[in-house]
Amino acid sequence: MGNKSGSAEIVIFYFSGTGNTWWVSNEMVRQFEKLGRPARAFSIETLSVNEATELIQDSDIVGFGYPIHGSDLPVPMKTFIEELPVVSGKKAFVFCTQWLWSGDGAAVAGTLLHDKGFNVQWGEHFLMPNNVTVSIISLPYTNDPDRLTGVLGRAAKRAALFAREIDAGRVSLRGFNQVSFYLGSLQRVPFRRVFHRFQNDIGIDYDNCIDCGECVRLCPVDNFYYEEKVIKTRGNCIICLRCYNFCPVAAITHMGRPHLHGRGEPYKGPVKDFDPSVLIK
Repeated sequence: MGNKSGSAEIVIFYFSGTGNTWWVSNEMVRQFEKLGRPARAFSIETLSVNEATELIQDSDIVGFGYPIHGSDLPVPMKTFIEELPVVSGKKAFVFCTQWLWSGDGAAVAGTLLHDKGFNVQWGEHFLMPNNVTVSIISLPYTNDPDRLTGVLGRAAKRAALFAREIDAGRVSLRGFNQVSFYLGSLQRVPFRRVFHRFQNDIGIDYDNCIDCGECVRLCPVDNFYYEEKVIKTRGNCIICLRCYNFCPVAAITHMGRPHLHGRGEPYKGPVKDFDPSVLIK
């Protein structure tokens, strides 16, 4: 999914670090098509602003999906929305992917989209597998397909229900209330204050690095670059963990620490053989 030619009633723009939001976006497309509503999903990393604008103009409903980072928008999605032109009342929906909770995770983008003239009528939160596998954080995660099946099954049911609400035109805004805003702020306010401190925590274990350039190719913000044939970092990491999880030899470090293989291999996406290259140009 993602061919820019032609038009669809519903278009979804998503940012996905390690595949969870990619999976939900494509599941939403599948559910819409079961309802007879042509839909397409696009990674925002594959589109120019002009291409996104044309897709919005040609669609009836626009969706935006992203993983939640500290109850906040990931930087690429925030930038993407800010660069869109103002529209006039275009119907829209928002969803975020999360491991446990985010409070008002979807509403955060809803506010930005409202300022751009979108009429946000639907918002949803999807519980997805944990992808935080950096060695300093001991949160449980797994790559076991059998254990992920249940999580994905529940997410698919929620996607089906969400698609039906949108298809029926019934307003449904999970997290768009004062209580959710307060709960989300408990994470978002401190996260925004310390975010800049985390941006230089990703590094490279040169003893294990095979110089394949995968981190340079996959990073959504060009944090990695070559200088005199050596890969270095710029210190503008957005903590999406794509480089850390998809380095073929686990040569990406966090705060100078290598991955602890005793906890399992880094998270490789929600389905077997997920290819992160589908997220980029």
